Amino acid sequence: MTSHSPITLRAVLKLPVLQRGAPEVLSGADSLDRTVRWVHAGEVPNIASLLKGGELLLTTGMGIAAGDRARRRFVDELAERDIAGLAIELGSTLDRVPPAMVEQADRRSLPVIALHRELPFVEVTEAVHQAIVNRQFLLMRRGDEVHRRFTGLMLDGAGIPEVLSALAETIANPVVLEKAGGGIAYHAIHHADDATVVGAWEGRHRGLSELDAIDLPVPMGGGESWGTLTALALDSPLGDLDGIAVERAVGLIALSLRQHREEAVLAARERGDFLGRVIDREIDDAEARVRAQTLGFPKRVGLMLPIAMVPSTSQAPMATDEAAWALVWRDVRQILGQRGRPVVVGTHAADGVTLAVVALSDGGERDDEADIVAEGIRRAATRRLGDSVAPVIAVGRFAGTWDEVPESLREAEEAVLAAAHGPERPWHDAMRPDVDRLLWSLRDEAALKSFSRTRLEPLVEHDRTHKSKLLPTLRTYCALAGRKGDVARALHIERQTLYYRLARIEALLELDLSDGDAVLGIHIALRSQERFAGDGA
Repeated sequence: MTSHSPITLRAVLKLPVLQRGAPEVLSGADSLDRTVRWVHAGEVPNIASLLKGGELLLTTGMGIAAGDRARRRFVDELAERDIAGLAIELGSTLDRVPPAMVEQADRRSLPVIALHRELPFVEVTEAVHQAIVNRQFLLMRRGDEVHRRFTGLMLDGAGIPEVLSALAETIANPVVLEKAGGGIAYHAIHHADDATVVGAWEGRHRGLSELDAIDLPVPMGGGESWGTLTALALDSPLGDLDGIAVERAVGLIALSLRQHREEAVLAARERGDFLGRVIDREIDDAEARVRAQTLGFPKRVGLMLPIAMVPSTSQAPMATDEAAWALVWRDVRQILGQRGRPVVVGTHAADGVTLAVVALSDGGERDDEADIVAEGIRRAATRRLGDSVAPVIAVGRFAGTWDEVPESLREAEEAVLAAAHGPERPWHDAMRPDVDRLLWSLRDEAALKSFSRTRLEPLVEHDRTHKSKLLPTLRTYCALAGRKGDVARALHIERQTLYYRLARIEALLELDLSDGDAVLGIHIALRSQERFAGDGA
């Protein structure tokens, strides 16, 4: 038994102190590789209730009741406690281990060992406990050595890739760092090549392989997990020492990831606070230029393009995570900076809107510049959060000085809050009059709510009690400006069917769809209800 190998029952039986007892394995020979957590000696009938699992129980049999039924129950109780094994010293109480116990132990795969010679139990417990304690000390010392090595690497400027490479060397096996929902973020090989490692990881990931591995989550706090660090037994077997090394690496990786996220959050908040002071006119142009320069913005610029952004209301909760978006804004600064458009971007704590001001060195067209900026933002969001996640973007008017920025930022901020409830677009123009924005500004008006509810109520009641719905027909009719041929094609129905539905709508709402004012009122009611109050259908 080496000092680093698990203390198994098979190894314990080979100790000189056990060999003096002439041990004979009577049952459970295929379970001798169970780990021995502790040794317990006892002679009471209810000994099982005192055990926690993993013990080697030593007894002379004094606590074993007479009768086959009671003896089988004794074995069952020990097996249910998941002890490592039962060693019975013969001679003083029992001349042999009762056959009923051996048979039941075989059925429960519980190792039962007969000790044919008298043996001081205290010597057994001392020897095994010393081996267990020595091994635990070795594991702790090895863990500390690994931790110091990995920590030293990071203090010397190494990153997560270097720590993973050192881990692979330490455990003589490849390791894979997987981001939750994002596949392999990084992997480090030992002897097996890249294709073998990636293939093995994918096989386990799909449940197609039973390759031995160590999987540990990378915690990010608050019960959340960034992903998983996996050590694959491709080049050599994995043991407890390898598990400790992986555990130490996970801790440092999690710390590094949290630090990077925290740095990004702090940077986003710092820039957001600055833009918040700008929009509230707490600083003038001269102070803003100096402050912006410390945030990576050029001191002198041709024009500035103010922007406001919010996560879409349809996106999953994870897409609204501040730390995740902070990394997006960091990438936005890098992407737009590489395109010659430095940007200050950060979350405005007052309302959760992210504000940005982009520096433009030349006199490009506003729409062209907005296209470039919006594409860079979408690219950064896709990289960090996936294809289905993108912020809603509203672009304000050009500003020549920081004194002109607040009005443009305020327009963009108001526009983006309304746009978040409207149709999807690459970017929304805060300078362009918009019906959705008007309705958003009136969303809390009781008159608008009452008008929308009462104007559509007959149709809502109809659709609630009929299989054939009329509200979708009315929405399509309004969206296509009453072009009946286009409406029929969009709904995939015959014209006669459309005419019948429109007649029913007119009758229920008591209006004439050829009356422009009537259609305008219906359209406003639909848009208001859809965007801000639910359609009630």
